[in-house]
Amino acid sequence: MESFHGVLENRLYSQVSWRQWVFIVTIGLLLVLGVAILISSVTFLHAPNNDVPDKCAGPWKQSLQESSQGELETNPTTSAYVETLFGDSCSGDDSCPENSVCESGQCSCNLTYIAHSGKCYKVLNLALGKAVFGSSTMPGRKATEGWENAVDGRTKVRDFNLIFHTGFELYPWLSIALGGVGLVKNITLYNRIDNYGRWLHDVETRVGNSSDWSKLSTCGTFVGPSKTGQIHTIECGTLLAGTIVTAKIVKPNYIKDDPAARGGRNSLVLEEVVVEGIFL
Repeated sequence: MESFHGVLENRLYSQVSWRQWVFIVTIGLLLVLGVAILISSVTFLHAPNNDVPDKCAGPWKQSLQESSQGELETNPTTSAYVETLFGDSCSGDDSCPENSVCESGQCSCNLTYIAHSGKCYKVLNLALGKAVFGSSTMPGRKATEGWENAVDGRTKVRDFNLIFHTGFELYPWLSIALGGVGLVKNITLYNRIDNYGRWLHDVETRVGNSSDWSKLSTCGTFVGPSKTGQIHTIECGTLLAGTIVTAKIVKPNYIKDDPAARGGRNSLVLEEVVVEGIFL
């Protein structure tokens, strides 16, 4: 038979254990309830509330919305952006693409630009520094000597050795290999400034992809005669694509008082040839 002290000790132990379990379970329930409340609060704070006016959300929200809308209207990477092209209708210069202006309600390229594929491109001298071929060379010069003078970028040159000069023949010509496919707008001929400028006349210019004159497209013709130091720009009328540009005197010489022109012989003499356009 257990003693009185033993029974009392067992009862106290059972009572303590029961109270400990109640405490542990209570703490656990409180923790679970706290986590649930925390999750609910976070969800509520992040959920959109369309019932609250924008002005109640503070000025930062309005600023953010305005910034986002401005980006949508001006950023070309967004799907809502529509690019304005050359030839499109416009209400002002700011509604046209770069390098163009609004004229009579339509986007047009600036004077020094060319329209291609709906955009405006800067006009370049396609001939500068390119390979030149001539029908002949001036007597006393070696073959091909001085041909490069036609595209060296120098004008107002008085040194005879720094100009392009063919021999005396009926239909002298020069051809420039552009080194790529160019879209030609116009061709400018710089006449010599030292003397004998009247020898430049009836110069026809053509563009294409062949060394055969008959297979080239005509840009235009300077009839003349020219005068010493004059500059003549021949507009093609329509943009011509090609890799070769040729200038050729196409009529016998009209000069009668110079023995060098006997029989209608010509000589093509130029300071510089400028071919304006863009490379494709």
